[in-house]
Amino acid sequence: MKTQKIIKWIARIIGGLAVIFFAAFFIGEGIPDLIEGANGQLRSITILLGFATLGYIFAWFKEKEGGIVMTLSGFLMGMYMIFYGGTKDIVAALIYALPFIIPGLLFWWIGKERVES
Repeated sequence: MKTQKIIKWIARIIGGLAVIFFAAFFIGEGIPDLIEGANGQLRSITILLGFATLGYIFAWFKEKEGGIVMTLSGFLMGMYMIFYGGTKDIVAALIYALPFIIPGLLFWWIGKERVES
């Protein structure tokens, strides 16, 4: 049980840092571009970031379901980056995807363990 608590807090910290980092980046870079009528790529990634953030918030209360939303959002962000950037943007895809996939999987695992026990 103590291990599950530690893993849950690791997921919360990693997910929280990811949300804060991407929110700060979006506020600094994304909002001005949206106001000026930016391209559709920014809107698409903003929607995916929004879903990942909602998944993070939801995971505080329902770990399994929130973890699934975070993991899927992170995976879709990575696939989106690869789709638009090609295979040369694998590093960028990982930068966008992993900060949400890792805590999402941890949340999912904790939620799954809680249901089974």
